[in-house]
Amino acid sequence: MARFLIIILFLFSTYSFADFNAKVIRIIDGDTVHVKDNMANKIYKVRLLGIDAPEKNQNYGKQSASYLKKIIQEKYIKIISTPTKNNTYTLDRYNRVIGKIIFEDQDINYLMIEKGMAWHYKKYKNNQPIEDQQRYNDAEILARKNNVGLWSTKNPLPPWSWRKINRKR
Repeated sequence: MARFLIIILFLFSTYSFADFNAKVIRIIDGDTVHVKDNMANKIYKVRLLGIDAPEKNQNYGKQSASYLKKIIQEKYIKIISTPTKNNTYTLDRYNRVIGKIIFEDQDINYLMIEKGMAWHYKKYKNNQPIEDQQRYNDAEILARKNNVGLWSTKNPLPPWSWRKINRKR
């Protein structure tokens, strides 16, 4: 009976099928990386869930990407991605795996917000577990209050606004 319950809990756990380990091979910007899953011998583009970092050409974009590179470039990480109905990874419209990166037991997505390298991307917060929504929101509030990272600049422009302005050009 106990084995049956464990199997049932495993099958219905939030992340049971979509977690995978990979090596970071390239940092695109502060919220997108390329990884290599050695088990599947496949390269994936991963978009960090729950955050939006400044674009490369945007104010603080280079610092954000550089910070992410410093902590996870060439490192082995775990990616947690909510499974779809057919137990594959959740993908965005650009075919990027949407996930949370864990390195040395740290939530890197959260760390990017805490260090003022990204915004909590509230537009997609419902894709996050409730506890992550709250933690990420609190981290952003604290980073703003303490003028950490991009919050030390005058009137930082959110990346979604920057993309909208620059799309029209």
